[in-house]
Amino acid sequence: MWLKRLFAGSREREVIKLFKEHLNSVKLSCEAFAKAIETDDKTLLNEVCELEKAGDAIRREIALKLYEGAFLPVMRGTLYKLAETVDEILDTLEDVAIDYVRLVSLDSDVRELCVKVANLNIKMSVNLMEAFEALGGKADPSDKTIKIRVREREVDAIKHEIYRKLIKKEVSNFWEGKILSDFIDNLVKVSDIIEDAADLIQILNVSLR
Repeated sequence: MWLKRLFAGSREREVIKLFKEHLNSVKLSCEAFAKAIETDDKTLLNEVCELEKAGDAIRREIALKLYEGAFLPVMRGTLYKLAETVDEILDTLEDVAIDYVRLVSLDSDVRELCVKVANLNIKMSVNLMEAFEALGGKADPSDKTIKIRVREREVDAIKHEIYRKLIKKEVSNFWEGKILSDFIDNLVKVSDIIEDAADLIQILNVSLR
């Protein structure tokens, strides 16, 4: 297990456990959203909102443990920033879920591309968990963070393809178009924030050398 070898205190162990719960919440949220959009079952989006609420509580608990003195001072800022970034992923997933509920319609070809993005987000969330687990151990988290960057580029390519299709789409009013645009923007933003979290894990990895 990663920092246990270097920081055996109870606060450190508690923070590690909380981070794992936080990152698992991201994976579960990505999975729930992907299933909801693939099946067009909007009831599944309730889980995304519940996970966001739970994530807020986890972030606050991590902050409390860090302010109580968990880990060396040089690491606390980056750890707290990581917790904030993970929480931002959950916030954005909730925004995507709300946008999806508000959508008037989603063309089948665009839905297919959005499902691809949602499934890539799942894979990236798993890579993020694996990168965190690798911190301070024999495995190099860089292997996992590289996969995250590659998949983020895939999402960017799909995003451009979605936009090319949406440019040709007619909408009945401004708000219908805005909600659709917000939905796509937030969906692809998830991968961007996961990549930001991966960068912070790389910073932590350097600090442990």
